[in-house]
This record gives sequence, C-alpha cells and structure tokens, in this order.
Amino acid sequence: MNFLRLFRSAAAFLLAAVLFSSTACASSTRSADVIAAALGEVGNAEGPNEYSKYGEWYGLPNSYWCDMFVSWCAMRGNVPADQFPRHCSCTDHVKRFVQMGRYQESMARGNNYIPQQGDVIFFYNNTRYPSGSVKNHTGLVLYVEDGYVYTIEGNALANRLDLPYDIVSEQRVDAMEPPDYVTVNCYPLDAPRIHGYGIPAYGDRTGLPLDGFVDLGRHAQSAAVFQSLCSAGVMEPTSAHTFSPNHGMTRAEFVQMTVDFFGLQGCAPETAAFADVPPESGAYAAVMAARSAGLLDGGEDNRFLPDRYITPQSAQTILNRALAYTGLAEQSFTFSLGDYSYIVSPYTIRADIAKAFDALCREMPLSAAFSGGVVLNGEARDWPVRLLDGVCCVPAAALREAFPDLELPGVPGEEPEAAARLKPEQAFDKEPEPAKCPVPMGNTDRVLPASVALRRGDAAADAAGFAYRGTLYVSLPAAAELLHLELAQEPDAVVLTAR
Repeated sequence: MNFLRLFRSAAAFLLAAVLFSSTACASSTRSADVIAAALGEVGNAEGPNEYSKYGEWYGLPNSYWCDMFVSWCAMRGNVPADQFPRHCSCTDHVKRFVQMGRYQESMARGNNYIPQQGDVIFFYNNTRYPSGSVKNHTGLVLYVEDGYVYTIEGNALANRLDLPYDIVSEQRVDAMEPPDYVTVNCYPLDAPRIHGYGIPAYGDRTGLPLDGFVDLGRHAQSAAVFQSLCSAGVMEPTSAHTFSPNHGMTRAEFVQMTVDFFGLQGCAPETAAFADVPPESGAYAAVMAARSAGLLDGGEDNRFLPDRYITPQSAQTILNRALAYTGLAEQSFTFSLGDYSYIVSPYTIRADIAKAFDALCREMPLSAAFSGGVVLNGEARDWPVRLLDGVCCVPAAALREAFPDLELPGVPGEEPEAAARLKPEQAFDKEPEPAKCPVPMGNTDRVLPASVALRRGDAAADAAGFAYRGTLYVSLPAAAELLHLELAQEPDAVVLTAR
C-alpha cells in the first residue's frame, strides 16, 4: 500500500514536472527570434540544381525550399515542432496547422483575420485550384501596413505588383529566371493568391524591433544612398522598413519623381492628354508636365500605361530628355532587369533608379535660402541670398547693379565677348531662348552649378556660381575678393565692407 502511494506520488511529480517544463518552454518561445533568423537570411540565393542550405538541413538539399526555409527559421528561433510544425510541403504544412486548430483563411476567402508578425503565410494558384486543395508557396509575415502584408520568403523572387498573378503564373519559365533567393515581398491583404495563415503557438508574440530598411540583402552597401534619397524626399520607401530594391517602379511613379526632381510644373495649353491618364488621375499633373517638356512620347494608341513598371530604356530616355531640357549633357545610367522581366515587358529595379538619382543629386545639389540680409558699406541691400554648401551666393544682376564696372557674363547689358567667358559645358553662354513651359528647375531648390568669369579692370577671377530658377548666382566670397571687400557672415546678415 505504501509502495503504491509512493509510486502514484512519483508519477504525479513527474507529470507536473513535464507540464511545468512544457509551460516554461512555451512561454520562452518568441516570434521575434524566428523573424530575426529570417531577416538574417535576406539576399541568400540558392545554388545549382535548387540547392539550399535549408533543404540540406531538412534532408532534401535539391528540392523546392520555401517551406523548408520557414521550418529552418522556426528551428533557429528555438520554437519546438509541437508549437511550430515543420514540413517540406506547403499543402501538408497547412494540414498540420489545421489539426492544431491554428489556421486562418485569408480575406480573399471570406475571413477578416489580420496576420501578425511571425505568422506563416500560405499561397496557392487560385485560378487553377480555386478550392485551395493545393498550396504552392509559403513565407513568414513581417508586418501589416496600409492594407498590405509584408513577408519574408525563401525560394522566391521579387514579386510583380503591376500585373495580375494569373498572368505572371501562366508565363513563368524556370529556365528564364534568375536563381531564387530569400527576399521581402508585399501583397494586398485581399490578394486572391493568399490562401491563409498558420499561427504558431508562440509563448511571446512581442514584435521584433526594426531599424531602417530590413529588406536590402545584397544591396546593403547602398543603404546610405537609399536612406539619403528618402530623407530628402527624392524617393519614397515602400513601407516603414522596406525599400524594395529588387522591385519595379510604375511609370507614373517614375515620372512623378523625375518631374519633382527637375522642378517641372505646369504644361503648355496645347499639350494633349494621354487616353489612360484622365484629369482625375493622381498622375495627371506630373504626366502632363513631362509631356509638355518633351520627356514623353505619345505611345501606342496614345496610352501612357501609368501602372506598368518602367523599363530600362524608358527610364534612360526620360532622364536624358530631362537633362537636355534643363541644359545639361546626357548621361548613361545602369538600369538592370528585374526578376520577371521576361513576362509581358521588361522592367528595371528601384535600386538602380536610386543610384541614377543619387548621381543627379550630386550634379544638381540643393540650395537653401539665407534668412538674413546683406549690408554693403553700411547700407542694407535687398538681395536674395542663397546658401550652397554653406557659401553665400547672390544674383549676378545685383552685384552688377552695385558695381557698374564689374563685368559679369550673362547679365543683361553685358558685352557678348564677356558672356563667352562662361565655361562651354554650362548653358549660360547660349542666346536667351523663349520661355519654356514648364520652366526647367522652376519648382525646386536644386541648382545647376556653373563657373562664372568675373572681371574688374585688369583683375579677373573664376567664381563658383549656379543657376537657380532661371537666375544666375555668384559666390559672394569670390566676388568680395575681386571687389576688395571684407566679408563677415553672421547668423542674421552678410556684412560687406570696403578694405
């Protein structure tokens, strides 16, 4: 009797220990650890014959590896299989979550569940298997923002959002695609190809804190460029923590960015609208300005195709036409092809677009208005002053008015031979042209740097300068040196005094 009691007590103790251990284990598992493991793999590509380290870990080194990638991340996050089932088949993986009672179908299938970070997202070919009996892809949910779900996927390419999934799926040819890799994609929450979400039984679902762009992968060396462009408002990120370097950009987005950068606004009255960009379209003003400036051709059937990804050739052509319209020389940019460029139409990637605009930013830097005034020999002057790299610059015409014996090329009334001393690569040595509509650089603080020759009697100097909204500015320190003026730059004034 005593032995039986002892046995029962020992069994109860062991059962309690097991239950306590399971509870402790469950409470210690974190979705953040799984996501951290997945983000650490972004950019990692498969080898020949579908080889992946995730498949090798699972025991199928040369198989489709999207589901094995998800399972590998669960393993690296130390989440037990009874909380986060492992598998190599998306269809069977869904069955595991269904058996656990931890599966939610998508909005497109009539559910209102909003996925959370760490959920497993499952896709299917909704046109071929409308019942959802076969699932063909999977990944991990990173976050939801503005009606889109952002995912981390292995055995994947950067998805096209400018074409319906059925078109992309029907035209896919494995032999024409680059090697698959780990990437961050996004989809509308109601995208028809999303079947649903597996919900692992994490003990802690506190989200992983994210810093900067987390989807750069092989483009990580350009992080500073991407961040600088977004901070300056030249480009827009695709979400709070994604730049989507391998994704495409729509033609409307590219033209809007180009028009904003070159300060083009308005259009000539005779400019014809595109058939597929009506006045109520959000892209109408930018597209009309670009067409008025000659950046865009009419296209087939007078269509612009605003929602189609921009091609490398179109991106190059539009930028070169904008440079020519502004008076600068054409440039050759690198616009490589996106992952699915063989489907319907080729397209270039956001990373290369960013690099092109980064080069333009260096050629056409931003200037800023100086909040103070100018005092010349004790007299206040109403001169607009702009700062470029911290140097005060003033309109050439203002200097010419204050110092009639100062020769400044390009200023009205200057002799032709003086104007010819501008360096030939600048546009200021040309005869004045009729005003164009829209005015080049007329709606931006960016400038067109120039080298301006100054002459006063026998003294001459080459001064830095720039064109700002059609007005030629000259470096005030360089002009002051030639004019024998002492210059003192104070926070609220620039003081010039004769020596």
